[in-house]
Amino acid sequence: MRSVYPGGFIGIRNPAATRYDAATIAFHWLTALLVVGQWVGAQVIDWFPPGPLRVDARSVHIVAGALLAALLLARVGWRATRGRRLPLADGPALSVVAKGTHWALYGLLATMVALGFLLTWARGDSLFNLVTIPRLGLADHDTADQLQDWHNAVGFMILVLAGLHAAAALIAQPIYPVRKRSF
Repeated sequence: MRSVYPGGFIGIRNPAATRYDAATIAFHWLTALLVVGQWVGAQVIDWFPPGPLRVDARSVHIVAGALLAALLLARVGWRATRGRRLPLADGPALSVVAKGTHWALYGLLATMVALGFLLTWARGDSLFNLVTIPRLGLADHDTADQLQDWHNAVGFMILVLAGLHAAAALIAQPIYPVRKRSF
């Protein structure tokens, strides 16, 4: 059964379905792995001495951020058009919390990607010392520092919210079999 959701999204809701389709599950776990990888990468970039190795580490982070942007667009597109929608969680309050958490994660991921692109352009970066990303606009060192602070803050918010999301799934497991739905 196709139904329209707030915001004009159309998806397939099957009241008898007990698990998400393979593409939705793959998008979920690829996003999760990429976010964790991006966080780890961000923590170790400054371990490298200034020079080619640090440029390479930052380049990997930038390219992975671009991959995250593409994955996020594909994931939202899939969910909006073809992804299987399961019956709502038990109770209206839990449904609102679950839906709100997912939309908040999507919003934070989109914000993180946008800030990453802006930061790259504000700094002017090099990708693997092969391609130069020019500094755009009137960006200066202070602007880049501010964007970096926002980028870090949003990253922290994503980790906290994703951690709460994972904890809720684990706590709900005995009540509402999450594993059957998401793996």
